Amino acid sequence: MTDAMTPDAVPPPTEPPATVPAAPGRSQSPSSGPAAGWFAEPAPVVGPREYPQALRGPRHRWWRPLVGLGTLVGALVVVAGSILLLTLGFVVAQLLGVDLPDPTTDAFLVSPAGMLVTNLGLAVGIPVALVATWAQAGRPGLVSSVLGRVRWRLVLGGLGLSLLLLLPLTVASSLLVSPLVPADPAAADDGGLWPLTPAAGWLALSVVILLTTPLQAAGEEYFFRGWASQWLGSLLRWRWLAVIVPAVVTALLFAMAHGAQSPWLFADRLVFGLVASLLVWRTGGLELAVALHVANNLVAFGLAIAYDGLADSLLITEVAPAEGAASITTTLVTAAVLLWWGRRQRPAVVVEDPGPTAVPAGAANGATA
Repeated sequence: MTDAMTPDAVPPPTEPPATVPAAPGRSQSPSSGPAAGWFAEPAPVVGPREYPQALRGPRHRWWRPLVGLGTLVGALVVVAGSILLLTLGFVVAQLLGVDLPDPTTDAFLVSPAGMLVTNLGLAVGIPVALVATWAQAGRPGLVSSVLGRVRWRLVLGGLGLSLLLLLPLTVASSLLVSPLVPADPAAADDGGLWPLTPAAGWLALSVVILLTTPLQAAGEEYFFRGWASQWLGSLLRWRWLAVIVPAVVTALLFAMAHGAQSPWLFADRLVFGLVASLLVWRTGGLELAVALHVANNLVAFGLAIAYDGLADSLLITEVAPAEGAASITTTLVTAAVLLWWGRRQRPAVVVEDPGPTAVPAGAANGATA
């Protein structure tokens, strides 16, 4: 007698095959089949998605971008209400005889208090973008990167590299362009790079700028290259449209947000916006765009303070063609090196949705960042 039919020898039941994640742009939604009917919602994109389409995940429905937009508007209303209350408090204090600076003057704008108020006001873009992204997709961290968090190695490394490049490039371009720019008769005599002529209260201004300019620059990036780009990308089904359209639209909005400006100054800011979107797309997050923006503003404000030109730097509306071309070239060179360095860090560039069948983010391309 053999033991071939003993209970111990019975083969275990066969497990069902594992579900394979859908390829990018494909759907696993049951509603996409023929039985779904004519009025079924378009199936959400399940699977790896690049940063501009990060919000087109399993929870995406046609109405979710409206929720995100409504939340953003509501958050901005709250911010505007807070500013209104502060303004009313300021007016009441003045009526009571409290001696306060006039916030509508240029002198207040370039003071430490004015810079603090301006930078913190623009930094509000960070929480507003996080809240709107949470309302639309349930994962607020997606506005930071495809991993759902800030990758600090990219931020700090990119900031150091940007400063290392921007400072000498800016000084060199200024020296090269100065002979090509007609002198302003109303301006003070230019004594060159030395000696320094720092602004009054330069120490307090420097402290405020060092502490709050990173928040201001990050706030602008979170709003334009972050929420606005992903919101537009969530409306677009095709990959290349979702890459190109948000980049162009947000760059235009970013440039126009700076107010009246000459064509060359507008072009300079437009190019910066396009380059920042490229960095975001190719590295899967805002980190290098924030680093470039922070470094650019720190160098600009630092030189302005060193030569008592902060008011001119903040209120600038026109640059000569040579100055605009030099600034654009500096931005392009710095961004090219940043992109080369960032890609060498092998960052994750696609979103992987959490779940039992999800592949760990970056596993497909060996990402470590």
